[in-house]
Amino acid sequence: MKAFALLVAASFATLALAKGDGGMLTVTVTNPLDEARADEIVAVPDCRGAWLVHDAQGTLLPSQTTHDGALLFPATVAAKGAATYTLTPTRVPITYQTVACGRVYPERVDDVAWENDRVAFRAYGPALQKTGERAFGFDVWCKRATALPVVEKRYFDELSRGITYHQDHGNGLDCYKVGPSLGAGTPALLQDGALLMPWAYQKAEILDNGPLRFTVRLTYPPKTVGAAKDVVEERLISLDAGTHFNKTTVAYRNLPAETPLAVGLVLHDDGPTHAEPGLIAYADPTDRPGKNLGPIFVAALFPTPVGETRTLPIPAADRKAAGADAHLLGVTPLAPGQAFTYWWGAGWAKGDIPDWAAWQTCAQTALRRLRAPLQVSVKR
Repeated sequence: MKAFALLVAASFATLALAKGDGGMLTVTVTNPLDEARADEIVAVPDCRGAWLVHDAQGTLLPSQTTHDGALLFPATVAAKGAATYTLTPTRVPITYQTVACGRVYPERVDDVAWENDRVAFRAYGPALQKTGERAFGFDVWCKRATALPVVEKRYFDELSRGITYHQDHGNGLDCYKVGPSLGAGTPALLQDGALLMPWAYQKAEILDNGPLRFTVRLTYPPKTVGAAKDVVEERLISLDAGTHFNKTTVAYRNLPAETPLAVGLVLHDDGPTHAEPGLIAYADPTDRPGKNLGPIFVAALFPTPVGETRTLPIPAADRKAAGADAHLLGVTPLAPGQAFTYWWGAGWAKGDIPDWAAWQTCAQTALRRLRAPLQVSVKR
C-alpha cells in the first residue's frame, strides 16, 4: 500500500490465490465521482474473523476486522470506475504495520490520545478535571516526516525523560491551544444562546485499535439541560488511515426537548475562516504565534448540512485562559433520541498541508467524497 508504506509478512509476499477456495468472497468497489480515489478505507459488513484481501493484480493488502464485524481495507478506484478485490478466509492472520491507533494514558491524567499517518488528537479525562484545569475541547498534535505512530514515544519522553512534546524533535509537536474552549471540532449543546461546555469524559472505551482504524466511545458526566438534570452525552469517534478527519457521532440520553447542537472551532485570532452549511474551517496561528511553528489548519465537515453557521463570543471570564475571543460554529437542531454525525480534523503547514488554499481543497475534497462514498458490493 504505497500511501501508507504498510508492511506485510515476507512469507506472504508472493501468496497465490487458489481458484475456487471455499468461503472466498468477491468484492466490487465502485466510485460514483469523476475523480480517482486512492487508498481510501472501505468496509465490508459481516466479515468477522481473519481474511486475506488481494486486489485484481494479486497484491496482498492490509486489512482489519472492526468491533462490529466489518472488514476494512484500502481501495483504489479510477474516476467513475470499479475495482475488484478477493477476500479469502485464513487460519493464519497476518500482522500489518499499525497506522491508526491510540490508548488511554492514565499516567498523563487520563488523556485519550490517538493518531494516524497524518495527524494526532487528544481528549481530556477525569484525572485532569480533578486538578481543576479547565480543558474542554479536542486537542491537535502535529505530525510530519513519518507515517508511523509517534504519540506513545512522545508521552514516554515527556513523562520519563523530561523531553517535552511541546518542541519539535523531528516529527512534529503539540502547539495547539485548547483551554476552556471547543478546540478543534468539539460538540456542545446551546442553551439560551450560550454553550453548555463539556469538560472531561467520564468513561472511555476503545473499540478498535488499528492497524487501519481507531475507534473510541467517550461518555460524559450527566449535565443539566433545561429541566432535565441527567442528560448524558456520548461520542463515538473513529479515525482511519490516510485521512485528516475523525468521524464523530454524538448523542444525548434523556434530552428533554429539541435543542440546538453546535460543533465549534476556537478562533485564536482573526486569521482566515471559511463557513458554509457543509463546512467550517480556520487557519490557527498555534499557541506561539510568530515562532514559525504553523499554522495549524482545522475544520469540521457536515455531509448533512447544518442549519446555520455563526461566530459566538467566548465569555469574558474564559477569554484569557482560552487565548481566544470567539468560536466559529456549525449549529443544527437535535431532537430527543436523535444522533448527529459529522467529521472534524486538522492539518499542518509543516506536514502535508502547505497553505490555507491546500487546506480548503483538502476539506472540500473530503466533504465531496463523504457525500458520494465508495460503493461496496459483495458476491459470496
